[in-house]
Amino acid sequence: MSKKSRFSITVKKQTLAEQVATAVSEAILAGEWQAGEPLPTEPELAAEFGVSRAVIRDATRMLAARGLVEAQHGRGVFVTESQAAAFGDALLLALRRSGATVWDVEQFEQMVFPEVCALAAAKASKADLAQIRDLTTQYIELFTHTTQTYWANNRSTPLSEVSANRTAFIAIIQAIFAATHNAVWQLLAGPILHLRSTRDWETENMTIEELIASETRFLETLVAAVSSGDPQLARKTTAELMQLPTEAIVAMRKTPVGEIPHIQVSST
Repeated sequence: MSKKSRFSITVKKQTLAEQVATAVSEAILAGEWQAGEPLPTEPELAAEFGVSRAVIRDATRMLAARGLVEAQHGRGVFVTESQAAAFGDALLLALRRSGATVWDVEQFEQMVFPEVCALAAAKASKADLAQIRDLTTQYIELFTHTTQTYWANNRSTPLSEVSANRTAFIAIIQAIFAATHNAVWQLLAGPILHLRSTRDWETENMTIEELIASETRFLETLVAAVSSGDPQLARKTTAELMQLPTEAIVAMRKTPVGEIPHIQVSST
């Protein structure tokens, strides 16, 4: 009778290809090759590892399956960009399949973002804060132009303008995530923000000046909180800024994640 093992798993023996794939993976993660750079050629890798070219081909397929490299016909094998974008797409798809709403994302952000801003307030450098301010100025200028050009004239805003405004706004938030100098937050910023829908605020009773002033006030208050160097103040201010009127929450609960909620609010 064989002796029963005390362990629930067994050690798996690695093939030569798996060993090569592991070694190359570690080298990529350590920064030996940057995104977009080619790996050594198949003969070069075979010589370096002392294995056949068939082993290198198998290892390359494993690396491609992990999303670390891609083979480009006639050019070679190249290191891929970060998988954060792919993760964001996969997360959005999973949430849509589960029936999640825009409010699910908003509620999650209300829990997360005040803590991000608190850490950014504690860790941001002068260069970080200067970039956040510059990005905020650029966004406000773009938002003002779009509002005065389309909203004021009762014209539909082109998708290109909507996309440009969203990109500019997201850049501010990503810069705040980056200012935490926390690797996890920096990596998760993209996927988290990818879930965030554009909001269609129906502000029938607001003037152009009120709309622009409201957006400007929101961002200037946020930037001032992050720039304060006071984590508690940044956390409290951000949490207050993220509070929404009841009609916004109702609209978000009815809107599937990834779609645009239409929110009607009155001037205050």
